[in-house]
Amino acid sequence: MPDIDRSTPDIVSFNNLPVMPFQQSCITIGNFDGVHRGHQFIINELVHQGFMGEMPVIVITFFPNPSDFFNHSEQPYYLTTPAEKTALLKALGVDEVITFRFDQDFANLLPEPFVAALKEKLGLKTLLVGYDFAMGKNRQGTIPVLRELSEKYDFKLEALSPVELAGDEISSTRIRQALGAGDMRLAAEMLGRPYVVSGPVTHGSDRGSRIGLPTANIDHWARKLLPAIGVYATRPVLHGKTYYGITNVGLRPTFEKQERPSVETHILDFDGNIYGEQLELQFVEKIRDERKFSGVEAFLAQIERDKATAQRIFSRDES
Repeated sequence: MPDIDRSTPDIVSFNNLPVMPFQQSCITIGNFDGVHRGHQFIINELVHQGFMGEMPVIVITFFPNPSDFFNHSEQPYYLTTPAEKTALLKALGVDEVITFRFDQDFANLLPEPFVAALKEKLGLKTLLVGYDFAMGKNRQGTIPVLRELSEKYDFKLEALSPVELAGDEISSTRIRQALGAGDMRLAAEMLGRPYVVSGPVTHGSDRGSRIGLPTANIDHWARKLLPAIGVYATRPVLHGKTYYGITNVGLRPTFEKQERPSVETHILDFDGNIYGEQLELQFVEKIRDERKFSGVEAFLAQIERDKATAQRIFSRDES
């Protein structure tokens, strides 16, 4: 299993799913990576039906993501950490988020035993899924199969249409593509919020402070997908207060050559020691590509231009 972020929720084995005190419940199942607007549509409908039927609302999700599990990749992949996903889902009104450990035993599970367990242990009464949903070994649990199971196990099945943007379905894959292109506006449109990278502020080389440009290095979860390498206008959030900033996602070629990208933020009009503090970065717009400069003076001159560009971006957004 890939490393998980420090504040991960409990990840349970399917075989250890406890019986919950629900006689009837509304359930949805999916990866929900990113909790984007398509996911939100499903969750909002689920919460509405749960409220109308006075039933608890349960989201079942997985870690690792099945695609990540089968591809055995160590590259950054996820749009949300498990903890972020749980928090976003609960903020939409979900009562319980159950994260199953996705391993080979789970991958081999057939649809009927899975549904039977949801009925027995969670009181499944309504199941809402996306139109193209399929589950179980070799994705055998298609919508037609689930319709048959709904009659056998006495629950209502509803498959919802996708949410589209500019004629194409909103999906986690499209958001990953937008991040790869540095298109933070498109990513935010599909997410319904800015893309966020967060983590504690750690000591870097402290070179920024020595040259008059203090920066905060974010110790982000290594498996979370970063935007394309470059410099961005960002909104750092510290202790609930939002600031303006410029953030470099990159390899710092002017000063050293790193193997993995770092996330380094200069908070505008801010002076304070925030080492060890939790910092959230909301990515607004890409300013430019990262490049190597001839020296410190050329680098700092470009940073001043980046600050001016960022201020124009923030002013435009708020006008």
